[in-house]
Amino acid sequence: RTAAALLQWAIDRYRRENQAPLLKRAGGMFGTLTSGSFTDLRVEYDDQDHARLAGIRPDQSPVGIDGMSDGTADQLYLALRLASVDDYLGRAHSLPFIADDLLINFDNDRAAAGFRVLAELGQKTQILFFTHHRHLVDIARATLGDGVNVVSLVENEPVSAA
Repeated sequence: RTAAALLQWAIDRYRRENQAPLLKRAGGMFGTLTSGSFTDLRVEYDDQDHARLAGIRPDQSPVGIDGMSDGTADQLYLALRLASVDDYLGRAHSLPFIADDLLINFDNDRAAAGFRVLAELGQKTQILFFTHHRHLVDIARATLGDGVNVVSLVENEPVSAA
């Protein structure tokens, strides 16, 4: 029993210490997107050694995807997606990242965090964010200031060249 416990401990330690850089980057983004409700991501293994992704709370308790709200799960998927794009940009030519209402299920604080994460990615590639939700435009402007350029496709609506 002791040997089995030691082996399991060694396996768990190895898995923790050797997480893929992509998962680490996604975990950092997830922490930002959830305004600190989660601090990281980790792959958890059940008794049959099946892997499951879990968000890690500040107290280090894991929460599986099935235990997350729809909005938090959306933030998790966005973090994974953006970490993949970031990884891709590290080894390939930059192409614009096109986002169509990615933040629609986010509350205002998490939408602002989403714009900060997109702006960080925007240091490596062009971000085109489409929305028909005026409040998201206002949040983007408040969060990014001069770092955002808003173009309205609605006639008679002023266009900002910020």
